[in-house]
Amino acid sequence: MSERKYRVEKINYEVLTPFGPSVMTGTIPKNIYVQFKDMVEGIVKEKKESHAERLAGRIEEEWTIGEEYLWQTQVEEFLISVAQQYGEEVIERYYFNQFRLDSITDYHEESKKTSKVGCNIVGGWVNEMKSSEYNPIHYHPFCNVTSVFFFNNIDEEFIKEMIAPNNKVISGAPIENGTSGDGTLELIYKSMGYFEQGTLRIRPKEGMFLLFPSSLLHTVYPFISDKRRLSASFNFILQSNHGVVNFGER
Repeated sequence: MSERKYRVEKINYEVLTPFGPSVMTGTIPKNIYVQFKDMVEGIVKEKKESHAERLAGRIEEEWTIGEEYLWQTQVEEFLISVAQQYGEEVIERYYFNQFRLDSITDYHEESKKTSKVGCNIVGGWVNEMKSSEYNPIHYHPFCNVTSVFFFNNIDEEFIKEMIAPNNKVISGAPIENGTSGDGTLELIYKSMGYFEQGTLRIRPKEGMFLLFPSSLLHTVYPFISDKRRLSASFNFILQSNHGVVNFGER
């Protein structure tokens, strides 16, 4: 796998393990965010190639991000950088767990040093969701990592009216406009069990991004708003000489 040099500034992120698979969440660097949003806004305005037939969403405005938009840009470098970092973090966590359970640490330390992760972007699109639109539960085939990048806040200013406004309590917790699940993204690993969490609900914030395994089920709930919910997603294929991060045959 060939190495590439990156111009991307430091990325603030953390890796969560709410259930089996790891989920990376972070903030798009400011210099990248400006370019990224300009690109996304241009694609929405241009409406060049619809991506709707390839997606599960009940969304009218889904537009392909072609290679010509990314070629040799800092946005492309940022995307590859965070995807590779996600793979490296997954491998790091594997070795961390092995160290805690295995006394033969020298072997694992040496293996960790030789672990390499390569990355290809295999598809990208913009979602411009409007009031009452939604994404049903789905996963992404033909890749092993997917991502989402948010370009506005889903909060009390965004939500014009709560769906089922007379229902003021969900699972025993009080809710208000902007704190319901309307317009949120939910990752679904399994049914809730004793002493474990099976799902993770994320309220989008401007500049926030997520990476997670493409096999992980996820959904976006409908909302009522006079504003649009703008995001971009990319699928990746990560290859590695380590079995925990791999796609297909090595």
